[in-house]
Amino acid sequence: MPIKQTFKVPVGFLYLLRGLKLIFSDWRLLRLSVAPFIINTLLFIIFFLLFNTIAYYISSWVFEQSSQEWYWALISVVTGIALFVVSLLVVLFGFVAVGLVVSGPFNDLLSTAVESKLTGSVEEADMGFSQRAWLTLKTETRKMALFLTGEMALLALNFVPVVGQAMFVVLNPLFIAFVMAYEFSGYTLDRRGYDFAMKRKFVFSNGGLSLGFGAAVGLTLFMPLIHFMTMPAAVAGGTMLAVENISGDAGGSGSATIETVDT
Repeated sequence: MPIKQTFKVPVGFLYLLRGLKLIFSDWRLLRLSVAPFIINTLLFIIFFLLFNTIAYYISSWVFEQSSQEWYWALISVVTGIALFVVSLLVVLFGFVAVGLVVSGPFNDLLSTAVESKLTGSVEEADMGFSQRAWLTLKTETRKMALFLTGEMALLALNFVPVVGQAMFVVLNPLFIAFVMAYEFSGYTLDRRGYDFAMKRKFVFSNGGLSLGFGAAVGLTLFMPLIHFMTMPAAVAGGTMLAVENISGDAGGSGSATIETVDT
């Protein structure tokens, strides 16, 4: 990332706070945030209960065996580490991924309302329903495949003592930050007909802002209670980031024209 972009990281970090402030400054935006808040709260409770129930029975069984032979004590430690890693995966690709899918339509409504408040209108690509649906399906499938592959590759670094683990500590937060920036700026870019490659180009061409914003979102994912409000605030912040930094010649997908929808 160019040095010039690194100076924009703090600015990007503030997009989440700006999004949160914007939501609480407008009753309509706050009302649109209620549905994602309730959905993600319920999902978190379900994931928390299921995971901890399973983890309890596994750890209890291993602990009972550990009193018999020395190697069971070692297995007990390894199991504890494994459960910790799995808990991270559950949060990132369980609660968060499912939450984004289930609350997607509500997040899109919120993003549309934020863009309307910021600009007075909403830009959308001139595409039919089937064309938009097919583009979304291709983009989301490619995104999930790439993100899962990337995270699994990073987790595999932990099997390399010291060097691999050190690389994981550095690279994984960066990966999560860019994933979060891609995800939450995506609602605005989707409306303009951006495909996967175009959205990826947008994120990396605004690397400093994306890194700062994504890092802010990523940090809140591991904060109980706070992260329930993260998604609405992240949707608002990601919309602000996209609207303020889309270049005029970026265009939509293919030859699609852009319509301005007054709201």
